Amino acid sequence: MRILQVIHQFPPFSSQGSEMHCLQLSRALQQMGHEVGVFHVSNTTPRFPSRLERRNEDGLRTFHCIDGGEYSRIADWPNPFLHDSFRSALAEFQPGVVHFHNYLSLGDDLVGTARSSGATIVYTLHDFGLICPSTHLLRSDGRLCGKCSPSFFQDCCPLPIRTSGGRPPWVRGKLPSLARWRQFAANQRRPLPRLLLSGAVSLAEGILGHPESTSVDSKKHFYLEATQRLARNVHRFIAPSAFLRGRFIECGFPASRIVHHRYGLASFPRPPHRPSPDGKLRFGYIGAFHQQKGIQVLLEAFHRLSGQANLHIHGSSFGSPISEAHFRRITADPAGGFVVHGRYDNSDLGGILGGLDAVVVPSIWFENSPLTIQEAQIAGVPVITSNEGGMAELVRDGVDGLHFRLGDPDDLYRVLASVVAHPELLQSMRRNAPSVPTIEDQAASLCEHYRSAGSLALA
Repeated sequence: MRILQVIHQFPPFSSQGSEMHCLQLSRALQQMGHEVGVFHVSNTTPRFPSRLERRNEDGLRTFHCIDGGEYSRIADWPNPFLHDSFRSALAEFQPGVVHFHNYLSLGDDLVGTARSSGATIVYTLHDFGLICPSTHLLRSDGRLCGKCSPSFFQDCCPLPIRTSGGRPPWVRGKLPSLARWRQFAANQRRPLPRLLLSGAVSLAEGILGHPESTSVDSKKHFYLEATQRLARNVHRFIAPSAFLRGRFIECGFPASRIVHHRYGLASFPRPPHRPSPDGKLRFGYIGAFHQQKGIQVLLEAFHRLSGQANLHIHGSSFGSPISEAHFRRITADPAGGFVVHGRYDNSDLGGILGGLDAVVVPSIWFENSPLTIQEAQIAGVPVITSNEGGMAELVRDGVDGLHFRLGDPDDLYRVLASVVAHPELLQSMRRNAPSVPTIEDQAASLCEHYRSAGSLALA
């Protein structure tokens, strides 16, 4: 088969969960003898002039569209260069299957364009982006959103959505939305920059209109119609968690076209567990520093341990100014008692996990199926995680890990303190670490979906 993977970002430009999964899946499909290409719009410099860069890396053909159109999925104006670049990639590669992944920066109905080429369309639901403009089912006030209706917007406001009647706003269209500027301002650690930025955003909102009350009906109509049109052109959706599959079905997606299929991972040898030099337990956080990942919950709980354990933080903000500002603000305490190791190479993961006693995944949203959890399980490291969404599905509470109430630092402290008091719990959990599907297993299963999906009738 000739398979084109489509994703917003791709290594080496970004190496977060969906991007690494796409790369590993592409390589596994290659090893099975399939021709694989990747179309992506990764952020890079220089961002201009607009161009489509073609590369061939060990037989993997990539089409890198560079045009600065970072917000096209949630804006109603067209992006002709992105659309034309995608059509060029389809014409050159001529895929029989087009497999979409994270759709955050992709717009202009690329799914419909791929469907018009005659290809079979498969879409992996890495998050809630097709039913939630923020992708995380988090409301603007930080509370979880309970979407469970085909109308999508019964209890939230589409803050990030931008509309201009389909006409490209040449200056504003190249800048982040006011909602993102306000997030950036709120995460400033120092009061003066926070005050100045918030004032500038308020002034802009006075001129352009506040996102919560401006063009709300047109935003809802645009986003709902675009999502429904996209869904009509997909032969099969892949849901890595049963929780996510259920939520999409409640929101009107056809159950017959959504299959629950866990992520597979590139395996690595289980590292030997290295004892701590100071005898204290070592908790670890591995991943992105985005606000929805809940690092602030972990830090608040960890500080209450008062030096009884160590905390090692591995990851980065992956180029997000909002996430970088948020991380600097919550880690500003010089007496925090934790170590920030920064960005890591995926090949170093085994060594990192070998030096930890437990991994904490404290996300404050219904995270779909974190690869961090499965990577820890490959290494035999117990996981402490939030008790909702795909996180709770992957970790058996009291068997191979522990749950705490999502977003509750008091409950996380309770769990961390119990482990510090009874470290023998971790030893039994290590022995109970579950098996994790390999990326080769998943690639083989996906090929069956590729073959069978094309015969499905679309509305």
